Amino acid sequence: MAASIRPLRTAPQRAADEDANQLRLLLDRRPDLLPERMTTQVIASLDRREPSTAEWAFIMVSPAQNKAVIRWLTDNSRQPLKAMQLWAEILDNMRRDTGEVAMTRDELATAISISPAEISRTMTELENIGAISKKRQAVAGMRGPGTVRYFVNPMIATNLGGQARDKAQATAPRLRLVPQA
Repeated sequence: MAASIRPLRTAPQRAADEDANQLRLLLDRRPDLLPERMTTQVIASLDRREPSTAEWAFIMVSPAQNKAVIRWLTDNSRQPLKAMQLWAEILDNMRRDTGEVAMTRDELATAISISPAEISRTMTELENIGAISKKRQAVAGMRGPGTVRYFVNPMIATNLGGQARDKAQATAPRLRLVPQA
């Protein structure tokens, strides 16, 4: 019989893991308990605490696609350094189950010390080249088109595996790296 080595998990660590699992199950079962944005942030926070126990704790990033985005930002963005900082922040705060960026525009602006308007401009640059996509979600009681939710292109970065990854990547747009006019 072959021996196996397993990491030591203390009782408090096991209890914290169980609490996190219960919270995730509750949010999956009752998505109406919290506003959707808050649910997204809680799940992203849970994802970030799992690396020590998850089978694959990192997002899978295509080196060639990531390099293409960084090169495009360097050569074409209005604020190349801030754009690359934003791109790093996006990848660091991506929900592993959906690819959604789990930070608001204001939170991203605070994180990299630029205005929310400049975040919007840079996100539009990223959207125009296909690095991210956005979806608008109507908010009850709010006028206008609603809030914007951003998603990382699964051709660049994803945590999906197997057929789920193949399906997401088959429908994902290819990068459009044409220099801006």
